[in-house]
Amino acid sequence: MKRLTRGLAAVALLAAVLGPGAAPTARAQLRGFPEPPQPPPVPVPGGGTELFRALLAREGIQPVRAGELNNARTLNTDLIVIVIGSPGVDFQPLPQPLAWVRFALQVDGAALVASDSRVALHATSTNAPAWDNVTAQFSGGAVTADNQNDVHHNQAECPYVVPVSPDELKNRPLDPGRVWGVFRGLTRLATNQPTFIEEPLKYRAEFQYPLARLPRSTTPKGQRLRAPLFAVGGDGEDQIGGAPGYAFLALADSSVFINQMLLEEGTDNLKFALRTIEYLQGPGQSRKRCLFFENGRVIEKFDTLNAAVAKPRPKLPPEAMPNLGPLFGKNQEAIVKGVDKFADQLQTHDWLHQTKVGPSGSDQERASVARWIEAAVVLGAVAITLLLLRRSLLARHPLDVPPAPVTGAGAAATGPPGVFDRRQRELVRRNNLYEPVRNLMREFFAAAGAPPHPGPRLPPLEISDAVRKPGSLSQALRDMWRIAYGPPSHISAQRWFELEPYFDRLRQAHADGKWRFLTDET
Repeated sequence: MKRLTRGLAAVALLAAVLGPGAAPTARAQLRGFPEPPQPPPVPVPGGGTELFRALLAREGIQPVRAGELNNARTLNTDLIVIVIGSPGVDFQPLPQPLAWVRFALQVDGAALVASDSRVALHATSTNAPAWDNVTAQFSGGAVTADNQNDVHHNQAECPYVVPVSPDELKNRPLDPGRVWGVFRGLTRLATNQPTFIEEPLKYRAEFQYPLARLPRSTTPKGQRLRAPLFAVGGDGEDQIGGAPGYAFLALADSSVFINQMLLEEGTDNLKFALRTIEYLQGPGQSRKRCLFFENGRVIEKFDTLNAAVAKPRPKLPPEAMPNLGPLFGKNQEAIVKGVDKFADQLQTHDWLHQTKVGPSGSDQERASVARWIEAAVVLGAVAITLLLLRRSLLARHPLDVPPAPVTGAGAAATGPPGVFDRRQRELVRRNNLYEPVRNLMREFFAAAGAPPHPGPRLPPLEISDAVRKPGSLSQALRDMWRIAYGPPSHISAQRWFELEPYFDRLRQAHADGKWRFLTDET
């Protein structure tokens, strides 16, 4: 559990995630046609949020694009803001994702913050500036649990979440809100290297209630706390017109929503994700737009797993006849036989040829054949012209894909000037960036001190004790090393878009002295 798996088969999502509601139920299946091809398995990274976003899309929630953020007037109570992972820093007193959380709550929208980084959270119902009004603080330090009954699969860094009941509070709420139903009854909600919310906490505004804690055997690094606080949240008062008030949740771990944890057997993570989506949407699923931040970046696509989560069509016997069911009822067999007999008679008498071309050997037939040949030549000429025009337009307007990564190769070692640039453009046009990505990673590893003439196996590493998750860092280095020196593979522009931030973090970690290659001298 400490090391996330590199990939998952998205076909497993069919039964485990969406179940019978994955697609509308087919009414009358047509028989007698070739079986449609089933979609191939879609590789899904264990540490991503593709599955959580697919669940959002299944509920009809549409993503808010980054270009829409300049016009906040279009965003109102319909807005859901989700912040997963580190909110990032954009050189402002309040990072942009948390600023949008504040905005959503002020317009009676919904917000979810799930992070294991050190993050300061701020209440909205105060006159003080947001950055000067810290209401809650995520510690950022990892925790472990000592009791095996409190952890998932005997992994000390994966403690279960313990829900808090309203009856446990000193000032028990007279009318507990909808937020209490999110954690209720979940005894196997597994975390993955969570942090905790530091106390004392100011329970006010959207930070109304402590909703969940970690087990009593949990030990934060360097200190001993009794059942550290894991989640807080609250509900706003419903509006006069019946519209729901704001909804808010803050969790001290983003891993509860990643693909691996949602598919982990024996956990309540998938049930918790569905409850969270239902709570954020509000009564009647009224909220339909979501601004989704993952590690500080706006994610604009929720439907990347559509092909994987579509309900597979049932297998049809090859000898089956089309089922016309309610249209013809019991007369279906007789009607089909009559149509077959009529079609056989037309074919026997060569009706189509006699009518459209003429009797065999006649002048009418010869004239008709000549007209058909002329028409075929004209249509062929038109098709060739359209094909040439299409190729010309595509040559003038390349596909709108992200540019290939820039490497230090500069120009081709052999060949006339411009060969390297044309090769780069051709790779982009074919949506395969393997060569420039491989060259970029090889240059980086060489500059980082990789041994000469490396093979497909990652050389020995030394990782600093300051790294909180050395296993994840080692896995990321192995993945990048496999791209650089392993067998060639297809890397699309979308795949590079997903890999680039992880690659930037590896470079920054090396620049910060958090890892290095072990050489003979060391």
